[in-house]
Amino acid sequence: MQNRIVARLTAPVIAVSVVLITIAFGAAWYAQDSQSRVAVMLGSHVASVRAAQELEISLREVHVQFDRYLITGERKYLDSVPRLRERAAEALVGAEKVAATDSEQVLMRRVRKGYDHFFAEFDRLSREPPRHEVYTKVLELIDTVLTKEILEPTREYLKLNEGMLVQAMEANSALSQQLTIGLLGLGVCGSVGGLLGGWVIAVSLRRSLLDTDRVLRDTAAQLGEAAHTPDAGLNTHLGTTLQRVTQAATAVMNRLKQTERDALRAEQLAWVGQMAAGIAHEVRNPLTVIKVLVQAATDPGRSTGFRPKDLRVLEGEILRLEQIISMFLDFARPPRPYKKPVLPSELLSECLAGVCARAELQGVEVELDMPADLPVFDADPGQIKQVLYNLMFNALDVLPTGGTLQMQVQINGRTGKEMLEIRVSDSGPGLPAGLEDRIFEPFVSTKETGLGLGLSISRRIVEAHGGSITATNNIDGGAAFDVRLPCASKTTVTNGMLISQGGG
Repeated sequence: MQNRIVARLTAPVIAVSVVLITIAFGAAWYAQDSQSRVAVMLGSHVASVRAAQELEISLREVHVQFDRYLITGERKYLDSVPRLRERAAEALVGAEKVAATDSEQVLMRRVRKGYDHFFAEFDRLSREPPRHEVYTKVLELIDTVLTKEILEPTREYLKLNEGMLVQAMEANSALSQQLTIGLLGLGVCGSVGGLLGGWVIAVSLRRSLLDTDRVLRDTAAQLGEAAHTPDAGLNTHLGTTLQRVTQAATAVMNRLKQTERDALRAEQLAWVGQMAAGIAHEVRNPLTVIKVLVQAATDPGRSTGFRPKDLRVLEGEILRLEQIISMFLDFARPPRPYKKPVLPSELLSECLAGVCARAELQGVEVELDMPADLPVFDADPGQIKQVLYNLMFNALDVLPTGGTLQMQVQINGRTGKEMLEIRVSDSGPGLPAGLEDRIFEPFVSTKETGLGLGLSISRRIVEAHGGSITATNNIDGGAAFDVRLPCASKTTVTNGMLISQGGG
């Protein structure tokens, strides 16, 4: 719902923003392109005007020198003509380079033709000896060639570029007006778009708030029903929908906590009932045997009381009752471990020695895979033996006609702390499907006569030592139990001897 509200609020803003940004980028690109074209036009026309002016000035200076020569008759005034000729040639080359249009190129070709004609005649007259007819030819050269063939097309070229320059300036002015109108239009569109977007957002937000308020009201009513709280009472004490929801949710949470406490109490009572049933079931058989023996001993027709065999049976059944009671006491309140440094090799050897006799009778092969150097671990040896005996006797129970019982020991430091891992596995049928995670729960057992407390007590002992125990099925068959216990710091065992690794 929150994503839908955000989408409804942001969609108009994004749409208007995209449109305005597109218009702004388009206007900026158009302005830059137009300004670039106008700048190129202005630069070209200004360069053409300057080149035409330079050419005209140079030619007019040539005209002045020829006039002085005609007036005074002194040939010295013609000596500066070669310098002015070079200057005019440079100006002509510059004007030809900047001539971009066809009209400009036509005029420059006329000027070039007149320029070549004028100075060719000038060179020819300069080589002739001074005569009276020279003045007439000079006048004709000035009036006909210089004025008509050079100066007149130069003036036309100048006027043409001045006209183009005026047109470029007018185009630039028109562009400025268009940009002003466009910016004003963009501002108006932005304002209208902002108002439109704000209106759409306001409408969407109002609609979303109304929908949210309706949902909250429905939620408050449902929570009130779940908490058995009348809705009228909520309206009396609280004025807003959110407060109603808060009160209803608080009532539901209180009810859930009460339900959880009731469920926990019921579960505890169920455990007590199961324990009582287990005790009654296990105690009934020894009591039955004891009752039969007592009745037989007190039978008036029997000449003697308890026979030695009867006393041994009574002692065995009493010991069995003690073991049952001890097991339930261990389950209800496991003893506190008294830890001390323990050599893994010695502990495991003692455990294997305790099961070897039964393993031989059943034809079970016992294998031990243990490294030579193992770190010492702090533990209560009696409790750890109890765990390992429980695992190994369970393995022997599923191998009545032979098989393999294997114990593997290794050190694992992947978690940053060294752990002693002991795996007890067998070649039996394995754990039933789905029972791997529940096998350590109380009263869960795969044996018909089992109480289902041994593994639960074993898990408590291992966890009291700061370790963990898990159960899995092997890939090739059989069950495997992994016991992980933390190692003692700075102490290892080598060839059966405790060796400290620092600290004296």
